[in-house]
Amino acid sequence: MKEKLISADEIRKMHPIFRGRFGNILIKMGMSLTGLNKVNRIYDTSKQYEGVAFCDSLLKDVGVNIVIENREVLDQFKDQAFITVSNHAYGHIDGITAIDVVGSVRPDYKMMVNFILGMIDTMSMHFIAVNPYQKGTVSNKSSLEGVKQCIAHVKAGHPLGFFPAGAVSKTKLKGLKMTVRDREWQPSVIKLIKGSKVPVIPMYFSGKNSWLFNFLDLVDWRLRSLRLGHEVYNKKGKTIHVRFGTPIMPDEIARHNDLEELGEFLKEKTYDLARDND
Repeated sequence: MKEKLISADEIRKMHPIFRGRFGNILIKMGMSLTGLNKVNRIYDTSKQYEGVAFCDSLLKDVGVNIVIENREVLDQFKDQAFITVSNHAYGHIDGITAIDVVGSVRPDYKMMVNFILGMIDTMSMHFIAVNPYQKGTVSNKSSLEGVKQCIAHVKAGHPLGFFPAGAVSKTKLKGLKMTVRDREWQPSVIKLIKGSKVPVIPMYFSGKNSWLFNFLDLVDWRLRSLRLGHEVYNKKGKTIHVRFGTPIMPDEIARHNDLEELGEFLKEKTYDLARDND
């Protein structure tokens, strides 16, 4: 267990500019601007727990209401491998919720996550951390090792979860209306899913981050990223519906030879679980 999820000492190691008196001022301002100070406070409240217990404690502390629909789908696969695919509506709460929900049924459930979520040591038993997904390739040793772990995990009969977009859902402007939806699901992840030859369960998360967060995405994704920490803290009282779809069996997946087409098929099966009032 770490004292802080993201400490000032860790930030100082990132660049010489964060050292000394001026560096301390930058760190203090940066922690406040990005909401990392709030994230640290949330972590402090629940860090005595691990795994599903940590997720459950954190969600209660944040004040998020989780409504699970069609959870009985998971009961079909109590003793075999399967894969969940999900829209990446939030970039943090959705991953924590997935482990809380699926991990309570299958304690051996893991998710492939980027290295940022992988910093949460109290959830490490449920993570396979890699560097951010890159289109169609695995570009570094960290990602390659993560892929190997994913393959071994599924082959051993364990369930695995993916956010195939590899990034928080994107904002698009249609007239005066903002729509929020995943970008293309990455071929490198779809290739992994296809090669696993196990049932795939769509798992949809309702809702989205704040209006400001999504508006900033229209300006620059880096500005949006600065808000991500705040987007954990502002979910108090929010209800998130988690919906499981009909499992897609390996023989149906095998009929899709093109990875891009398969990715779009799985993505649509997931978004088909959305409701008008989400």
